[in-house]
Amino acid sequence: MAGSVKWAATAAGLAAVVLAGPAIAQTATEGRTTYPAEFFAAGQPTTALDMVARLPGFVFDAGGDVRGLSGAQGNVLIDGRRPASKTEDLESLIRRIPAGQVLRIEVIRAGAPGVDMQGLPVVANIVRRQGGAIEGAFNAGTERHDDGRWAWETGLELSRSLSGDRRIEASGELYRYVDEDAGDGRRERRDAAGDLVRASQADQTGGGEGGRLSAAWRQPLAGGTLSANGLVLAERYDWSLEDRLRHPGPGLSVVDETEEDREAELGASWERPTAWGKVEVIGLQRLGDETVASSAQSAGGRERFDSEETAGESVGRISLSRVLSPRLTIEGAVEGAFNWREGEARAEEDGVVVDLPASDVRVEERRAELMTSAAWRPSGRWSLEAGLRVETSELRQDGQGAAARTLTYAKPRLNLVWTPESSREWRLRIEREVGQLDFGDFITSASLDTGQVSAGNADLWPAAKWVVEAVHETRFWGEGAVTLTVFHEAIEDAIDRVPVSSPSGVFDAPGNIGDAERSVAQVRIALPLSRLGVPGGLLKTFVEFAHTEATDPTTGERRRMSGYNPFEAEAEFTQDLPARGLKWGMSAYFGSPYREYRFDEVSEEETEPWWSAFVEWKPRGAWVLTLEAENLTGRGYRLDRTLYAGPRDVSSVALIETRRQSFGPYVGLKIRRAFG
Repeated sequence: MAGSVKWAATAAGLAAVVLAGPAIAQTATEGRTTYPAEFFAAGQPTTALDMVARLPGFVFDAGGDVRGLSGAQGNVLIDGRRPASKTEDLESLIRRIPAGQVLRIEVIRAGAPGVDMQGLPVVANIVRRQGGAIEGAFNAGTERHDDGRWAWETGLELSRSLSGDRRIEASGELYRYVDEDAGDGRRERRDAAGDLVRASQADQTGGGEGGRLSAAWRQPLAGGTLSANGLVLAERYDWSLEDRLRHPGPGLSVVDETEEDREAELGASWERPTAWGKVEVIGLQRLGDETVASSAQSAGGRERFDSEETAGESVGRISLSRVLSPRLTIEGAVEGAFNWREGEARAEEDGVVVDLPASDVRVEERRAELMTSAAWRPSGRWSLEAGLRVETSELRQDGQGAAARTLTYAKPRLNLVWTPESSREWRLRIEREVGQLDFGDFITSASLDTGQVSAGNADLWPAAKWVVEAVHETRFWGEGAVTLTVFHEAIEDAIDRVPVSSPSGVFDAPGNIGDAERSVAQVRIALPLSRLGVPGGLLKTFVEFAHTEATDPTTGERRRMSGYNPFEAEAEFTQDLPARGLKWGMSAYFGSPYREYRFDEVSEEETEPWWSAFVEWKPRGAWVLTLEAENLTGRGYRLDRTLYAGPRDVSSVALIETRRQSFGPYVGLKIRRAFG
């Protein structure tokens, strides 16, 4: 708690110092601020992501788990367009754009004419240079971990701009990684009286390998522009545990798990301006499969759990927008989607099959959504964006626990922006959001390490919430900014943990627990240090306090929601030394414990703060060498589990388990060579 108070006081003190800072002088029109490539030169950016991270007051959002394409693709455009992709995250796409390709970045706010904001109050648009040469970069890197294992990566990125707004891109990578969260430590179990029942030393290792290949194409077509992209990826993850028993006597248990994932995606969009506005068509197809094989062997016997799941998603969207005047834009859209997932799970104990609930399931969802919005900018200081989305969907589950239901939601939103001066801005957002169901929650899964079975739940509904958010942003000293954010979420059908009954017993499962609420306060500060005697220095801090509250479905008492941290904080210092071609920095992360409430167990997890540092050297313009040191001081992890003999409301404590693990530091070296 002392750390929380310290960081909150630091953030508040810095905010008080800089809130009265002078305005920055950038090229700006109503609703749009333009930052040319030269603005970022002192920071020696390597990729477009480095440049986005230096935008004053802008908070990058890679996209969320809301339903549909709108709002799920993040808040950054590339050449004025959103990528027609959901498999490849926006951060990876932006990281692959070399900084030398960027002509400028525009920060666009709600109400700017001719821009499809898709309900977001602020977006950034990366505008790339046009040229006929082949451009790209080669990347390679390696890491050495404290247990002697090595990780590596290598990748190639290529792009070429052709005549007539044609562009072709391709990239690929291969990698092997080490799971730094698989550490070694001790485990103990005690009974309700505190007497030691079991003690052991656990040695974990985890890691995997994979590859990705993607390509994109853009060209004029039928008076508009056609963009297409494709992606395939595959990854394998292996994890093992050796648990050496010390009490009540010597023994050994071994758990092994292998997970394999494969995904493919094809996406395309066509955009055409017309005399009355603009039309855009987007289509997307995704396919994937996942297999899990795990086994546990000890003196008590042998257990095995296997599962196989396949999934697909088809999405289509047509939108029409019209600029009625320089201050008023209207838009309408229709979107349809078909999602499905099917899976089988099988468990055995000493060769005897265990009857699992929801172990053979297919889930399908057909969804249609109508959208309309209007963006109005009555003056240079005010902008207003209002919209309404109405969706209807049919959710069907076949196999064990068959069920079907029809869902209908209305999702209004309002974004209001007030800019009293060029360096200050107030934003208000009121919106109803509906979350995307994780179809994996309909199918049973298990962890042989903890002995937990998470049953599939056929009676899941999407969580819906009303969000009220207020933001104040002040920009100063070029790259400086202070952003204060508060928001409250009133959640309906919140998803947490619930008991599910089946012929083979009662199991814990993800499920709806009724109404809940979440209130959050955040402070983000970017403080340029040149005026404070540190040339090229930049200090960025983030502090968040969160309060969640829900009704426990087992006890009926009010408690936190599972899986949310009450406190988080980050701090990052970097210093650019362009005369020497150097950049260096340090960062730290601080968090608080979070809990999970199962019907027969309460667990709490906490990871100690960790620090990292890097030095980046550019011996020549095209070469970048980066030396990284992660988890500098090592960090610890704790898991405390209180297990009950049955439901927590009527049962006594059976066991108390404590786990303590440690993770050592590791170092890495990365090399990047840009060309073109």
